[in-house]
Amino acid sequence: MTLLLPGTGVTQTIPQTPEVVDIQFQGNTHLRTSDLLGQTHLHERRLFSKGSFYNRHHLTREEQSLENYYKLHGYLDAVITDSLIFGDDHTIRILFTVNEGKEYYLKDIILSGNTVFSDKKYLKLIGYQTGASFNTFKIRENLSEMLTLYQDNGYPLINIQDSVVVADSVRLFIKVREGPRLKIGRIIISATEHIPVKLIQRELIISQGDLFNLKNIEESKRRLYETSLFNSVNIRQETVDRVAGTIDLKVEVIPAKFRAFDMNMGVKQGYADEAVNADPVLSIGLSGSWYHNNLFDQSRRLRVETKISSIYPAIFIPQKFRLDLYYVEPWLWKFRIPLTINPFFWYIDNKHTQFQNTAYGIRAIMTYRWFRKIKIQSLNEWSRSRSEGTPSSSEEAYEEARKISLKFIWDERNNYFYPQHGFKLVIEPGLVGYFLGGANNYMQLQTSFGSYWSLFKGIVFAHNINFSIAAQQDPAFDIPYEKRFFLGGNSSIRGYAQRTLGPRTHLNDREVPAGGKMRYFSNFELRFPVYSILGGEIFYDIGNLWSEVGQAKFGVFESAYGLGLTIKTPIGPARIDYGIPIGGPSDQNQTHIAIAYAF
Repeated sequence: MTLLLPGTGVTQTIPQTPEVVDIQFQGNTHLRTSDLLGQTHLHERRLFSKGSFYNRHHLTREEQSLENYYKLHGYLDAVITDSLIFGDDHTIRILFTVNEGKEYYLKDIILSGNTVFSDKKYLKLIGYQTGASFNTFKIRENLSEMLTLYQDNGYPLINIQDSVVVADSVRLFIKVREGPRLKIGRIIISATEHIPVKLIQRELIISQGDLFNLKNIEESKRRLYETSLFNSVNIRQETVDRVAGTIDLKVEVIPAKFRAFDMNMGVKQGYADEAVNADPVLSIGLSGSWYHNNLFDQSRRLRVETKISSIYPAIFIPQKFRLDLYYVEPWLWKFRIPLTINPFFWYIDNKHTQFQNTAYGIRAIMTYRWFRKIKIQSLNEWSRSRSEGTPSSSEEAYEEARKISLKFIWDERNNYFYPQHGFKLVIEPGLVGYFLGGANNYMQLQTSFGSYWSLFKGIVFAHNINFSIAAQQDPAFDIPYEKRFFLGGNSSIRGYAQRTLGPRTHLNDREVPAGGKMRYFSNFELRFPVYSILGGEIFYDIGNLWSEVGQAKFGVFESAYGLGLTIKTPIGPARIDYGIPIGGPSDQNQTHIAIAYAF
């Protein structure tokens, strides 16, 4: 092996396209190596993947990119150089040497050209503080919010440029070209086969003569996607008429496939839920669905789903069967309130426990959304159920229901998976029986409120309150077991196993949680970054569950505390929490594994 230092005049025969097997950094003290590696396109060899191939031109580009990354964080004099070690086996190791230089601080900001918004509003949005470390990345990120603010208020041609003058500290100059305030002129909709233009028009919340508003344009695009009619949707700016003060928009769509059929079959071997010291059984499952997303060319949707499964040897006799039909009417009485009608049929015949259950019914679901922030959903269900024997699990028995429920969600969180500020409020009242008929009459109300505060350096404090209560008309008929409230587990009070808190009862000769009619719990959580995609959390949970409302005592609570580790994934944090009950025996400590935060 030999060492090659660029710029020394040392010449060496370089093997053709050597593979990068290792990348190291030295001299970096203010920025982490993992962050710097994240800025490079070069990849070192991994256990299951090859490294990048060496190219001098690409390496020079990587060094420039790293220097720019340092400058974005206030190190304007940063210089990156490389040393290369070539191996005899067509491999190469890269050592980046970092000279970070001086950290510059922001002295002041000089604004020009802004008339719509005041200097004070600009400085507040930028987060300007005298003497703060100069961070171009953060400043430009905040300026992009200012661009959006202009575009939501009628200024689509807004242009904001920033420049700096560097001495011992930095002076930041921001030049604003606001452009004219424009209204929407023509809205041009590209023609599509089998999709009438009026179906596209009714999904738009923008119209000719409205003030240009980027938020409404983006919402219109989302509504068009939700119809399931299009693979691609774009609304772009067209001709600007400065005399009339208008800007034309063009709606471009690419239709999706309207009809499809799919089928899945699976075979698995395992133990039945009720099996004790028994041989494993073979289970065969079959599922299929057919859908049509543009019924009668009116964007109405129809979907049929079926699931069948059997246990060997009686594999040709369906032991579990479910059939669902979904019909979606996207608009009701000229209002965008999608209505889903769902007739269903459920059948189960468990040969091991001699349990049979047949249920059928119909559901009607209506949903209203306002800008992804507020959602109101109603569910009406009428079903009949007939069963014989004892179910081996609660999932086997479909409870007869005649109910009406309403769910109100107000979500102001800044991020669905990783909220740092904002709140989420959920209110869900429900009514079963009464004028709807049935053997049981009761009402339930479930509420929750989660709030989030960003503290500093990625640390977030989160708090959740959950309160649920039920009222029953006739004490002789108890609320169905699966419809009662339960407590304990990975999303309520950690440190206790799932559903183990609260009163107990005997069912099928074994002690099980009894559930209750009143529940309260609250969660306090401090979330913080650890390293790269790893995060941590410290939590404290408190609450209780009562059989009857009259038995509730708010001075008596169960509680737990603990630590958690999270891994950032595209579908939310994967977490492992270890909870310790306060005042309980140490052998009750629980480890919880789940996807997404507890609230």
